[in-house]
Amino acid sequence: MAVSIEKLVRLAQSGSKDAFIQLMEGQKLSMTRTATAVLNHREDAADAVAETVAEAFSQLCGLRQPKYFRTWLTRVLLSNCYDILRQRRRYVPLDQLPETGSPQGQPSDDALDIRESLAALSENDRLVLGLYYLDGFKVREIAGLLDVKEGAVKARLSRGRQRLKKIYLEREGDTCEAK
Repeated sequence: MAVSIEKLVRLAQSGSKDAFIQLMEGQKLSMTRTATAVLNHREDAADAVAETVAEAFSQLCGLRQPKYFRTWLTRVLLSNCYDILRQRRRYVPLDQLPETGSPQGQPSDDALDIRESLAALSENDRLVLGLYYLDGFKVREIAGLLDVKEGAVKARLSRGRQRLKKIYLEREGDTCEAK
């Protein structure tokens, strides 16, 4: 029988390490997707998730309403991602930045095409689309997470979908021409 997130949060707040582990395992994929959407770098995303787990472990007792656990955890994660971005901007030499674009002539399946198209989007577009479609957050929840109005989230979703479609179709056109 599955235990609710709220019950797991309460158990973890009272000191159950097993409950905390279950909470983190249940959110692992969501956190990884969100961090990757913001940072666009697997190693940095793993660092952000690890830091978030450590912070969640030490600060979970401060969460007053267990029903907002996912929102709280996502805010902590986003804060850690933005810290990493700030550090990256300060310390990465320009000659070490990864090259953009994908190798030409390599066959790829639809999932890889979509992933590449998502990677080509701006950080804001990737984040909003990921939170909405992959993590299942509602527009109102995303607005709260990002401290913007619901209308702004709807506009970002619409623009993000349009940009993703355009990038995807352009890549499909390139693939078809290369064959």
